[in-house]
Amino acid sequence: MQLPRCVLPGLFVLTLASSLAIERLPIEDFAREPATNRAALSPDGKRLAFLREYGGRATLHIADIDDKKLSRLDIGEATLANDARKEVGSFTWVSNERLVITTTVWDLFYGVMATNWDGGQSVAISGYEDNQIAVSAPKRFAREVIHAFYDKDESILMLDRHEGGAGSPNRPDILRIDTLTGQGGTELKNPGEVARWGLDFDGVARLGVLTHGQQSGAIYRENATAPWRTILPLQDRSSGLRPLGFDAAGQRMLVAALNPENRWAVFPLDLSNGALGEPLLSDPVYDVVPEGLADAAGVGLVRAIFSPKKQSILGIRYITEAPRVKWFDRDFAGYQKSLDRSMPDTVNLLAGISRDETRLLWYTFSDQNPGEYYLLDLGRRKLTRLGGRMPWVKPAQMAPMLSVKYTARDGLVIHGYLTVPVGHEMKNLPLVVLVHGGPWARDVWGYDPLVQLLANRGYAVLQMNYRGSIGYGDELYRKARRQIGHEIQNDIEDATRWAIAAGVADPQHIAIMGASYGGYSTLFGLGHNPELYRCGISLAGVTDWHAFFEDSNIADYKSSKRYWHEQLGDPVKDQFDLRSISPVNFADKITAPVLLIQGKEDQRVPQDQAKRMIAALTKAGRPPESLFIPKLGHTYGNEKQRTEIFKAVVAFLEKNLGPGVK
Repeated sequence: MQLPRCVLPGLFVLTLASSLAIERLPIEDFAREPATNRAALSPDGKRLAFLREYGGRATLHIADIDDKKLSRLDIGEATLANDARKEVGSFTWVSNERLVITTTVWDLFYGVMATNWDGGQSVAISGYEDNQIAVSAPKRFAREVIHAFYDKDESILMLDRHEGGAGSPNRPDILRIDTLTGQGGTELKNPGEVARWGLDFDGVARLGVLTHGQQSGAIYRENATAPWRTILPLQDRSSGLRPLGFDAAGQRMLVAALNPENRWAVFPLDLSNGALGEPLLSDPVYDVVPEGLADAAGVGLVRAIFSPKKQSILGIRYITEAPRVKWFDRDFAGYQKSLDRSMPDTVNLLAGISRDETRLLWYTFSDQNPGEYYLLDLGRRKLTRLGGRMPWVKPAQMAPMLSVKYTARDGLVIHGYLTVPVGHEMKNLPLVVLVHGGPWARDVWGYDPLVQLLANRGYAVLQMNYRGSIGYGDELYRKARRQIGHEIQNDIEDATRWAIAAGVADPQHIAIMGASYGGYSTLFGLGHNPELYRCGISLAGVTDWHAFFEDSNIADYKSSKRYWHEQLGDPVKDQFDLRSISPVNFADKITAPVLLIQGKEDQRVPQDQAKRMIAALTKAGRPPESLFIPKLGHTYGNEKQRTEIFKAVVAFLEKNLGPGVK
């Protein structure tokens, strides 16, 4: 597998590229929607389902691998009283013929439906799919499929988190749904304190992880009719457990728990007494299995991989500075070795296994290659390329992403990535500091269209995983609590100053930009470090934290409200601090040019947040540039919307930061 080169602080490294700069490529090439995305193999290995944009929205396509036929499923229009259009958010094969599809409107959850691969026998399961007219509250809000039985009813198990209704979102019940009719009911009622369930291969909930405040524990049962017994009583612990899967061969539950370095690692759990065995995989620096890490084109970067045939653990996929895998199965270790030998310039991930384990789907990608899909047919001993995600992208024209780290002012080591324009030294470059959202998210190594567009336009790009980012230990993640507008922003400022001190950045030509929480950080940096940044771009950034609690759709979701109360504080008790860290209240300190980009249908950060900032900056005598995009939610949108955004970004940077290196 290809891994990124590391850059030590203060050390200059030449990028491994040609001596000639690559030509400026059309912006549309970076904004185009993938031709094949989030591909998944059917249980029998005969079909491939994937997402592709059609008519401006994400739709589901099915390819018959053997007959080379392609079809598109029509999921219909949304039934909202406006012109909103429904898209496919995600999907799961639940039999050889049938899929369960999560639909969205403006990137927000709409509902869940089931359908045959050819579009037949479509039924509603939950959300607004379950209503004839989506104006009243849906009777069921389940959205997570946790097991498929492959039985005559093609039934599944789902978590019911009670969002929008009675009950707690963190105490889910388990539902059993007949996907042929959409009917079903509660399979297992939560006894009251179970936050997570661990199932075996028969779909029986065997482990329940308990939480109560700062306390955690666990209950266990031998089978579906056995009584629950406590194997870990509720008590104060540094963290709880996260079930990863049942290893039937070893008759053990594998769980994620903290190692001595407070990193999430994989352990076997003794089901008789709740004791953890020796870790199967652990790392002193990185979380092996952090929760909430973004995937790569639908392929989970961190997960335990189980054999559908042997019902045993095959391997663990994890990420350090780049994706890695540890195999426990000799055969799969051999398949990995063969692919890595034939494709040494990419990270090669197992993306799907047929139930008889004769067909394996592989996804290969790198920082310069947006990815390709391959089918390994073990019966025919043949590797077949199925297609590329973005076949128009030429990897040789893309810029490499380097792994970097620096020390924040309080001694905390922060990891990140630096992308340098092709053909240029890492020296005195115009720089874009690109801040990720969340703040719990994390930038990862791989192909990023926006990063590559900026590099193609001659700008170096610096991304940092500041405190609060997942994947670097529980301590770094928790250090972000109540640090919005404080230590998190110091980490971002320290990254910029590191790039200057290392000689990477031209100190007179640095811009800052980000989306969502990254958009907030952009405005904060412009106001508190005006000497550092020549200009800034905020995409859907929060500008008024006090109003955010009331404007945003977080008020509709109990789990979101709880998270933001933990991160920010109480909107009443902490209102003075919230006002002090809100950009609308220090707009007079922002002297650099600003571009605000906002979706008109954004429910997470509503457009009123951008309008408040425009008014504040205008009152201060420095009206910003702005771009409001119709029918856009809290994302970059479809190809047309993304093209508009990317063009606005490039034009603004060329005007205010200056042209990038040639």
